[in-house]
Amino acid sequence: MPDVPLFSVTIPAYNAEATLAETVASVTAQTYLDWELVIVDDGSTDGTRELAERLAATDRRIRVVSQENRGSGGAYNTAVRNAQADLLVMLSADDLLLPGHLAALDAFIAQNPDAAIFTVGGWYEYEDGFRELQHLHEAWASPEGASMADLLSACFFGIGAVYRREVFDAVGGFREDIYAEDYLFWLLALAHGYRHRYLDVPLAVHRRSAEQKSADALRMRQVDARAVAEVVASGLLGERDRAVAERVMRGLRRNIAIRRAVGAILGQRLATRVLGRVGAIRRGSAR
Repeated sequence: MPDVPLFSVTIPAYNAEATLAETVASVTAQTYLDWELVIVDDGSTDGTRELAERLAATDRRIRVVSQENRGSGGAYNTAVRNAQADLLVMLSADDLLLPGHLAALDAFIAQNPDAAIFTVGGWYEYEDGFRELQHLHEAWASPEGASMADLLSACFFGIGAVYRREVFDAVGGFREDIYAEDYLFWLLALAHGYRHRYLDVPLAVHRRSAEQKSADALRMRQVDARAVAEVVASGLLGERDRAVAERVMRGLRRNIAIRRAVGAILGQRLATRVLGRVGAIRRGSAR
């Protein structure tokens, strides 16, 4: 095996003692062997650091870095800066890669040398263990990948996403002052001209729970609005994409206003369930 692996899998881990071992096992189970795994313990207060170090002791390809808590954006930044490979894999401490993930991406990346961001299909896994195939947004599910206008309409399924190190360097890493850092990172990457390609094979699993960031629908819409506003403010968008972004911002602001109003009546948790059900019905009708 060469000194520098082809892939560096990066895992930010904060109080992830309950899920980290299974997530790491999904990496060590890969049929493709040329990888390293960098786990960043982001100031955990449970047994995450000790667990990560025990896992690292079982496989020389696993390394652990510890730091004071800086959020997932800061943990991803630390992981990338300690990683060796040019191809970087994003993986949350509670998500999973299926065994053929890296092998399939190795071949797919070789077929698409002009691209710098690669995503795959995947599954949602709920707290009862049930898995549901993720129905992809038609705007970016094409093998041709997402354009800026597509990504402004909907963020792609990013579990196990792979990107080249030059993307990280051009964007300046992940923002550490934003609640969900990946959407802004992808928007800025496309704004810098990097191309995305999508492999239409379910190769990753996103475990859904009431505690994760994406469960707070109102806050996620607020973060989305901020991300879109920041990519507009970057000055990197052309006239057409800027018009799309401004339209998307208006829609997000309406959505936020509705969620706040319904939440004031029903409470945010119930409002999220009700509005989520309404959205599912509308999407089903549209299909």
